[in-house]
Amino acid sequence: MIARSLPVLVLLVACGSEAAKTAPAPADAPPAKAAEPPAKAQPFAEPKMNPPAPPEGAALLADRKQPRYVQRCDAGHPCPDLLQPAGETHCRDLDLGGFKHWRLPDRDEVKRFGEIAGLEQAEGFHWTRTAFAEDAAQAWIVDPKSGQETTIPRDRKPFRVRCVFEP
Repeated sequence: MIARSLPVLVLLVACGSEAAKTAPAPADAPPAKAAEPPAKAQPFAEPKMNPPAPPEGAALLADRKQPRYVQRCDAGHPCPDLLQPAGETHCRDLDLGGFKHWRLPDRDEVKRFGEIAGLEQAEGFHWTRTAFAEDAAQAWIVDPKSGQETTIPRDRKPFRVRCVFEP
């Protein structure tokens, strides 16, 4: 009888049956182990962005999602005034501190240039890579100091070209 009731009891215990919790254990059954408390779940570590220090001629635009390097536009690393297509080429060909293939910033990035202390030549309109939604032949230009922004045809007038890089 005990041999038959043991598999049933084991099955009932495994399934968490109330009958198994109250049923007496067979006389020759090993003593039941006390239930272990569930292990505490460890929280996930918060990722931390630790990009390498910006190269000479660049500053760090800190962002939790994606930090970026921004060209400083100082005497040793000038930012030319160009038409937007020439600005895209200039950034793509830029080699600053061993980092290659920079790009024109998007509209929101240029707006944040004012957050970077010591950024030279931050006044005046800067080209962005952001196209005007109603006319792709135009792109946004933004003045990071004043916050003014507007759109203009990409080949109408030269504006400051300040490149960014995502490490």
